[in-house]
Amino acid sequence: MEDNTRYCITTSKNCRDDDGQQSKGKKWIKIAFDSQHDTTITHYNHALSNERVAKQSAAITSTKEESNNNNNAPNEHEEEKEIPASVLQYQRQKRKMQAANRASKTHVTISQHLQTIYTDEHIVVTNKPSGILCVPGVNSNKSLLDLVFEMYGASEEELEALAAAAAEEANRGEGETKAQKRRRKNMERNSQTSTPDFSVVTRDNMIVHRLDMDTSGIVMFARNRHAMSKLHEAFRQKDTGSTRKVYEALLVGWLDVDCWIDVASSSSSSSSVGEKGGDDDDNIANNNQEGDNNTDYIGGGEINLPLQRDHKHPPFMRVSTPHSEAEAHQAVADLNHAGYKKLIAKRPKASVTQFRVVKHELWMGHKVTRVELYPVTGRTHQLRVHCAALGHPILGDPAYGYYGEANPNGGFSNTMIRSISPTYATMELRDNVEKSVKESGRTMCLHAKELSLNHPVTGEWVSFSAAPSF
Repeated sequence: MEDNTRYCITTSKNCRDDDGQQSKGKKWIKIAFDSQHDTTITHYNHALSNERVAKQSAAITSTKEESNNNNNAPNEHEEEKEIPASVLQYQRQKRKMQAANRASKTHVTISQHLQTIYTDEHIVVTNKPSGILCVPGVNSNKSLLDLVFEMYGASEEELEALAAAAAEEANRGEGETKAQKRRRKNMERNSQTSTPDFSVVTRDNMIVHRLDMDTSGIVMFARNRHAMSKLHEAFRQKDTGSTRKVYEALLVGWLDVDCWIDVASSSSSSSSVGEKGGDDDDNIANNNQEGDNNTDYIGGGEINLPLQRDHKHPPFMRVSTPHSEAEAHQAVADLNHAGYKKLIAKRPKASVTQFRVVKHELWMGHKVTRVELYPVTGRTHQLRVHCAALGHPILGDPAYGYYGEANPNGGFSNTMIRSISPTYATMELRDNVEKSVKESGRTMCLHAKELSLNHPVTGEWVSFSAAPSF
């Protein structure tokens, strides 16, 4: 049974520029689900979800019967061949082995892989190259964290003093009741609030956020406990604007906002698509774009699609629909029945990404789109899944791209993505791009090019930037 959820597309022909003024040349789209299919709203109403799945199943069966009765009719997608499941499974396993080999065989050194953008006594800001880990992996492969600690971390004497203080703290707690220990720690915490703790941190405590192995760009590290605490707080508050991140990426195919607007306009009578204008244009979410001086773009939009853990391809993510939610709950129920009593279905999370189309270009002769991505929320793999759900996976994405380890198209089938994305990258194009990626050794074209936040000690709003290598 296939998912039959459709996007709700609203458009604005006037998009706000960075100064908040209307710009008639900049078009804007918003891609979301209507309230009937938003699983962050209907999550607990399983009966309603199951009813929708049943209706979708009936509609799909009807569509298939109609298709069988029209086998002789021309099909604009008849040359689009699906990847056999056996081939896809083989390629996925091959991807895993290649990633593991790359992580273990890459000789990570300070001279080649540590690019320091800024450092002071509290923080270190680096430009991480693609292809190396932020933190040591399961096989303890050398990572960017190791390089930063080696260059900017605490000395052996400082670490010995830190270990001695930890041992003393453990001894002091002996003989205390839980209430006494809790009272003492609260008093110490209140004391630290008035007096910042600038003591050194261990290697593992320097990391405050991270990027995927194949994602390049800005990564910040803490050098003392106060900076660590403040930065953890800033990065945990994913929806409050305490940090501002800008990514740049190359997407497979040409993402043309005009085509999405045309589809919305031509289907304005439908309940699932519409055009928006007038005073509501002023309400377009643009918080993550404030202060950006880049006005050289040809359209943009907002992807507001909830994400959930993919029960078929853990630990990867997918777009959450009533259909996938019903399947996930059934999978958990089956596992519970098999003896895995502690497993529960995690609730889907609202996820929002804003984007700007910078330009359409060619990469090794293939059509690609250069975009800027602004994560309003900070879910796992959010940017990668949202781009794939538009029918335009990030070039070189080993998980959500062609032959990827995860579900393609944000969780939708190839047939489904053709019907919901007016500009989707064809399978032929994806196949050709994948071949060029292998030939060139190109890693994923996703780069964290800008990070802004309040300095953890001075409180000053600071921005760091680094250009991508693609």
